[in-house]
Amino acid sequence: MADNPLIAFLASYGSTAASDSLVDENVRITVKRHGVKAIEATAPRLEDIRSNFLGSTPVNVILTGTAGDGKTFHIRKFFLEVLSGDEEDWKNSGGRALPVPLAGGETLHIVKDLSEVNDETKAAILPGMAASLLGKDTDNVYLIAANDGQLLKFWRDASSNPGLSDEQRRDCTLIYESVMTMLRTDVDQDEKDVVRARIFNLSRLVNDRFFNEIVDSVIEHEAWEDGCNGCPTVVECPIRINRGLLQGADSQFRRRLIDVMRVSAMNDKHLPIRYILVLVANILLGDSKKIDQPLLSCRTARARAKAGEYRYTNPYNNALGLNFRPRDVEKLPVFSILQTFGIGFETNNQIDRFLIDRPGGDLYDRLETIDPVYGSRTFEDGRREYVRGNFVNGSHDFENSVAMQRRRLFFLLDGKTGDISPWKLTIFQYAGRYLDFTEALARNERQGEERSVRSLIKGINRTLTGMMTEDGEEMWLARSIGRLEGAVGRITLSLRPVYRGAGPAKILLERHEATGRPQLRIGVQFGSMRDVCQSVFDLRPLQFEYLMRVSDGSLPSSFSRQCQQELRHFALVSSSFLNSKFSGDSGEKVVTVLSLSRTGQIQPQTLDV
Repeated sequence: MADNPLIAFLASYGSTAASDSLVDENVRITVKRHGVKAIEATAPRLEDIRSNFLGSTPVNVILTGTAGDGKTFHIRKFFLEVLSGDEEDWKNSGGRALPVPLAGGETLHIVKDLSEVNDETKAAILPGMAASLLGKDTDNVYLIAANDGQLLKFWRDASSNPGLSDEQRRDCTLIYESVMTMLRTDVDQDEKDVVRARIFNLSRLVNDRFFNEIVDSVIEHEAWEDGCNGCPTVVECPIRINRGLLQGADSQFRRRLIDVMRVSAMNDKHLPIRYILVLVANILLGDSKKIDQPLLSCRTARARAKAGEYRYTNPYNNALGLNFRPRDVEKLPVFSILQTFGIGFETNNQIDRFLIDRPGGDLYDRLETIDPVYGSRTFEDGRREYVRGNFVNGSHDFENSVAMQRRRLFFLLDGKTGDISPWKLTIFQYAGRYLDFTEALARNERQGEERSVRSLIKGINRTLTGMMTEDGEEMWLARSIGRLEGAVGRITLSLRPVYRGAGPAKILLERHEATGRPQLRIGVQFGSMRDVCQSVFDLRPLQFEYLMRVSDGSLPSSFSRQCQQELRHFALVSSSFLNSKFSGDSGEKVVTVLSLSRTGQIQPQTLDV
């Protein structure tokens, strides 16, 4: 029987993910070669681009973001579908600016990838681009795709180019500084006074809805129906079994992948669209039997089904790229990111007892219903031999089998079943709570915020004072005595900010609009005095994990020295800010010496200096 051409097409994503085969132009070539419909998600900024350039007062648009986020895809869709551009013009536009007349009389210049433009062409288009960005020329506008580094380098190099006039270099310096500010502050829709441009950062667009759309574009592709008709192993096919685990928006496997993606993004490890496709393709096709052939074809899938060798096609291992050689994983950022979670390698006594003792019950039955293939069917024989004590030389294989089952539980447990938290199987054991916290903050749910905030304050107090305090109401901005920077703090020179309650010094909690991360600041509100300290404590998942573990009893120095240093810097700047607001004219300072009561509360003793 004929093989499904979709499988070979998906393999082009998985096996050559580090090459140029995933670039927009080459994907279109691969689509034609395999004769399948392209896998495409919507272009979420396409309407913004259309309304800008077809409106009465178009301005420049810069698309930025990580490689693989769809910059070229957006521009191609706009040129071919909105402007009805010529396919041949598009093919020949690489490395130059493609001029297109607009209805209002302006000329649009399209630079579909700034990295493709050679130095000679850059020098030719730079004066016109600078004039348009600074509003000196409104008859020409530009649509440019470039990642942040390319964009800044372009204008930084131009600002020191001896071939330009003094005025041109000054203009380029002004553009460089303005664009850098816009990128740093994540301004992507506001027209700035200096630069006539809108910057759309496509890295900020991969949310839950968009992730589901990308997965659906693969899972619900039309070729699954016709391409698999007549296959004798269609029911037992590991590719279709893996597809079923991802199918539907209610898929627990899919929801957990979204959670991992969100935590990664808030740790500044963004997954571009290109690599989400790589991830999905590998979950479906990954095969670990032959290290030099890490992906299934229709032929090998039939062989695995016939032999019942599903341990090689485990989708939970595939999600971490464990079917690839370690050196190949280094070239595949998506798997490097997922492997940093340590999924399956982190042990948990409760979950290991559940796996080995096989207690049965509702949870066990529901997991087997969701996934009847990769649970007891692949694990039961080894588990039984282990319980009987028959594993002597094969214990390593059994350890790998247990790790596989831990990964299965991580991706399938809903986190609301009893007290088994899937995040206990990762190094980010508080990631579930972190996601709940950020969602409560986004919805302005005070009750959902306060529990976590008080734990955070307790972790901060324990780190800054070096004492096992239970205080989660006030933040003690303690510091070390004298010049002993490494010593734990035992004194404070400032007021104690509070989260809720009376007092002029306040702990302010806000959510960064672009990253979605919670942030802590110190502010003052006393009569007519209202001000906010500029120092921000950015609660990335790593910082949240650190403070939660300290709050629960871990030693601050045992987790992350970097987290400690960031927190101490925040405390020092915030303390200085409060002192500047409330210090008296006499110049005297109030030093508060800290000690710990039997109940774990901090006891202050004030000294006048």
